[in-house]
Amino acid sequence: MTRIDNLNDLTPWRAIWKAIDDLNQKNDLQHAAIGRGGITVYGGGVITIENGGLNVTGYAQITGELRGDGTLIWTGPWAFTGAGEITGNVDLTGNLDVVDDGNITIGNILIEDGKIYVGTGASQIVIDGATGKITAGNMSMDPTVSGGALTFANGAQVFTDDNTVQLYKGNSVIQVSNAYARLQNGGNVIEVNDGRARISSGAIEPADPGEDVAALGISSGGWLRRLPTIDGAS
Repeated sequence: MTRIDNLNDLTPWRAIWKAIDDLNQKNDLQHAAIGRGGITVYGGGVITIENGGLNVTGYAQITGELRGDGTLIWTGPWAFTGAGEITGNVDLTGNLDVVDDGNITIGNILIEDGKIYVGTGASQIVIDGATGKITAGNMSMDPTVSGGALTFANGAQVFTDDNTVQLYKGNSVIQVSNAYARLQNGGNVIEVNDGRARISSGAIEPADPGEDVAALGISSGGWLRRLPTIDGAS
């Protein structure tokens, strides 16, 4: 504290004016610290940081909205809870794992529980990742049936095994392999293989008396044979 004993002595007055000037130019908040009492900005006030930054070594808790303009750069793990929206293009580098029975919806495409659903209703396509089965409406392709089967709404099937591909409907089947082609209805069979043809007896309707027919015969094994020409007749 400055004491003035002589009003004509300017020395103490200079000390007072210097103290006032120092106080006027001093910025106590430049190196300020805030303790447990914290700091409150109210009445529509804001905190503006110019040409600097904000460092948080604990946590930042925000109630309301977090708004920004520019680039958000984040290093390390993060977690969002609740619904959200992303507007704009997104580039993902790395894996995307959907856990806890979550799903992914893209327009009319739904990915859920290991299955992909495309569209809805009678024409919906379902791809089962566990079995490999693909269903399109009432039609399905199933790799677990024989060597793979295509099943239509009317019950018809196209399927394969180790050696053949077959078209099946009710009591009829067409079977094709590298060695033969076979047409079968019930117990009646027509087969072509290795330059020969075989037909079961029940597959040929008997000729009517006097009917003009070609001269063919069937061996005991069911193979078709052309009858030899006898006395100019065929």
